[in-house]
Amino acid sequence: MRKILAIARRELLASVKTRAFVLTILLMPFLMGISLGLQSLFKSYEDAKEKRYAIIDRSPDEKLGKELQKLIGIMQTAQVKNAELRSVIGAKTTFDLIPPATDADAIAKQRYELSQKIDKGEYEALIEIGEHVPEMRLANLFADPATIDDDSSVRYQAKNPAAIQFRRVVEALLNQVVQMERYREKGVALTTILQVQQPLIVKPKALTRFDVKSGAYVDGADETQIINVILPAILMVLMFMIIMIGATPAMHGVVEEKSLRIAEVLLGSVTPFELMAGKLLGVLGVSLTMAAVYLGGGGFLATYFGFAEHLPLHLILWFVPMLVLALLIFGSLFIAVGAAASDIKDTQTLLMPIMMIACFPLFAISPIMQDPNGPVARACTFFPFATPMLLVARQSVPPGAPLWEKLVGVMLVLATTFVCVWAAGRIFRIGILSQGKTPRFIDLLRWAVKG
Repeated sequence: MRKILAIARRELLASVKTRAFVLTILLMPFLMGISLGLQSLFKSYEDAKEKRYAIIDRSPDEKLGKELQKLIGIMQTAQVKNAELRSVIGAKTTFDLIPPATDADAIAKQRYELSQKIDKGEYEALIEIGEHVPEMRLANLFADPATIDDDSSVRYQAKNPAAIQFRRVVEALLNQVVQMERYREKGVALTTILQVQQPLIVKPKALTRFDVKSGAYVDGADETQIINVILPAILMVLMFMIIMIGATPAMHGVVEEKSLRIAEVLLGSVTPFELMAGKLLGVLGVSLTMAAVYLGGGGFLATYFGFAEHLPLHLILWFVPMLVLALLIFGSLFIAVGAAASDIKDTQTLLMPIMMIACFPLFAISPIMQDPNGPVARACTFFPFATPMLLVARQSVPPGAPLWEKLVGVMLVLATTFVCVWAAGRIFRIGILSQGKTPRFIDLLRWAVKG
């Protein structure tokens, strides 16, 4: 045990004292902040950019196109607060009503000419309203959209895939315009239409709780709902980042020691398992140091901005042991890959299956957060390699995972950790002294099973 701790201490100090480690800790939040800031800046620039859209209205008297222009003008004057609408119909956005061509050849030529202008960037998109769009046809409700002719539909042509956002907005606005026109034809007053179509006001609120001090039932702070959505993603990304940053240098270090024959000298004093165990504990120490810095920094910022009372302390206490188990699982696998590889390039191929497993919780976060206690969440939670991240995510959304699921999940992770460390030790024992051709992933499995 003394030798394992000595190796772990050396690995920890060798990593923590380097400038690269300090810069990584300091630069990671800074770079993430810069990334978010640049996205906001680019979005603001995109919203402020002048955009032109072409509208061809073949309906009688071009009523729909004119009404659409009028509605958009009102919304621009009112400076709509909806971000999606504002990005499409900002103050510098113009909608040109193009006189429609008549015969088939002229229509095709007009579409071609406008498509060329879209291709050159003069227009963002072309909206072409069919002649019979205002008409109410019951058959169109059940028909396949692909079978409806152009005269009874709205054509949309754009070059930029991002213009799909505009398509959604203009589709909603055109629906309103068409419905208004149909109401007018039926003799229904505009004020009546607006009264009937007045939307409900839904106010999202946090769960009601009992305030011990006042002895009254009060609604939770509205910030709690935002935290319940953002916090799981932050903790999962943080855990993934710490695993990658902590385990990858250890893997590279094993490859370097193997290639420089340093491992052979070390194995003269310790057994292969002791060497691997010491390195694994070193990874654990480095990663927990990083976690302490980030969690401490996050707690300070939350206190400074007044969000600390909304952060559940039990979640942080749950995060740390889950992080330790995840580090033992993936850290042992990374070190085993480093022992088996002949150089750094060979590690990429061997790491591919492990990386896919490590990324799985990030892919499953969306359906799990929508229904934290649903069948998908439970099934994914019982996948041991994903359990640490997903249990942390589910715990962040009240009421959290049931106790029996947490116990079963932890037992599965502990069993998986034992198997991974045991298998990694067998792979490490063989791979650390092997030279020449890098083994395939199937070879690693055979080493783990047969020794």
